[in-house]
Amino acid sequence: MPGEVKLSEEKIDTFVCVHRRDVDYLLDLVLRSYQVNFLPKNKLIFITNDLPYLQKFVEKLDLGTEVIFTSDNEWLSKHELDLPGWYRQQIIKLRSPQFCSTQNFCNLGADTVLLQPLSASDLLCDGKPILYYTKHWLPDRHFLFERERVRHVAQILKVKALKAQQYVDFINDLFCFNRDYLIQLDTYLQELYGGECYYELLRNLNTSTDQNKFGEWTLYSTFVLDRLTQNISLRNTRHGFLYQAHSYRLLKLYRFNTKVVHFVAKDFNTDYIKRQIQKHNLPLGQYL
Repeated sequence: MPGEVKLSEEKIDTFVCVHRRDVDYLLDLVLRSYQVNFLPKNKLIFITNDLPYLQKFVEKLDLGTEVIFTSDNEWLSKHELDLPGWYRQQIIKLRSPQFCSTQNFCNLGADTVLLQPLSASDLLCDGKPILYYTKHWLPDRHFLFERERVRHVAQILKVKALKAQQYVDFINDLFCFNRDYLIQLDTYLQELYGGECYYELLRNLNTSTDQNKFGEWTLYSTFVLDRLTQNISLRNTRHGFLYQAHSYRLLKLYRFNTKVVHFVAKDFNTDYIKRQIQKHNLPLGQYL
């Protein structure tokens, strides 16, 4: 139809929440991988707790795209600024319609590397974000942890998670949101918990013991599936999309053969990672 944007032509904003401590670890590799492999580029937006430091770091990379820098303080209320940083970042992600301009947009983790080219068709289907989940063949500890998160999130949303509990694990550090769904989620939570809804939900939680009592990606996914009951495309990350390297052992087992990899641990040898990228003749390798 006239005026419709073809999927191959759709542009997608990407935003990165970056704490000062993450800047000097893998961020240069993450951003270079975005430059090389994220094909539907639009704006690249940074949200950080140390704006001058990050801006100086990023500008020397010459990424060749429109870059916007913002501070955590711009998107959080006075009460929310008192929350632990882990929760503050989750709130900022849920507020992304306020600083992203496209209809759909991606959250890229500051330790998440794109190893192969990603097109709009890897992220969108019928104009809406594909909802990626990770299939667990056995009810391992991680599965049980995420199943408990779905249960808590369903209580927050006051829904029965009939669909979400079929998929359980929505943890994905290249997560694509839909603007309209996020706005509806925010409106719904304010109706339930008031204008400071996120602060009310998070202020009594402990980041050490209550990590699976909230989660931005699971909250969004459960809302879309079980409150809005949207019929959207779901895909298993294990089909070549995402690998989660939680430990040195899992890093050594990794064959660098997925489109996206999340280096969860904060103490990996970055030289080893770069050598493996070059060894496997990945497009990113020639820029290292």
